[in-house]
Amino acid sequence: MIDEKILNELKGREIVLFVADKDEISQSEVPFPVVYTGMGKMRMFSALVEWYEQRGQEGHPVVLNIGSAGSAHFPIGEILNCRCFVNGGCDLVYDKIELQREGCSIFSGDYFMSTQTFNPEQVKALSSQYDLFDMEAYAVARFCTMHGLSFYCFKAVSDNLDGTLKDWRSILGDIRVKYTALLQKLGD
Repeated sequence: MIDEKILNELKGREIVLFVADKDEISQSEVPFPVVYTGMGKMRMFSALVEWYEQRGQEGHPVVLNIGSAGSAHFPIGEILNCRCFVNGGCDLVYDKIELQREGCSIFSGDYFMSTQTFNPEQVKALSSQYDLFDMEAYAVARFCTMHGLSFYCFKAVSDNLDGTLKDWRSILGDIRVKYTALLQKLGD
């Protein structure tokens, strides 16, 4: 669950949402601009570069990355704040960025993390070290850190890394409802 302190930090601020997939949130349902990036760290980073170059120097918006992530520790549907961003590939860790706030660790890899795509022992070892797994959050953290931008990252648990995920798109529908309510509250 996202701490009220984090929500209060964001309430009333100019926010730009960065989202990998259009099924995660609809521009028409939230009071903030949405940039859809496509999946993966490179697509996210490229979208941030394009946005940054086009926006000019007006204002100081907060970058908010929302999306889905796998977790062996939290139930499906729970939305969490991230504070430690790890750049990984398979079981290698290349770099990490840590923020001074409450939240979870998130491992951003190049592939969907589950026992269907990785050796079950790898999944077990990595999930004992990290709370969440996605494919974009690290790119947001790296870009924003490089450019001195304020950023936050909320991830909703979409699967439990065990290979039982049947229909990611239908789970996104439930997650989208939760994100919409949360973001509308921030815009009030």
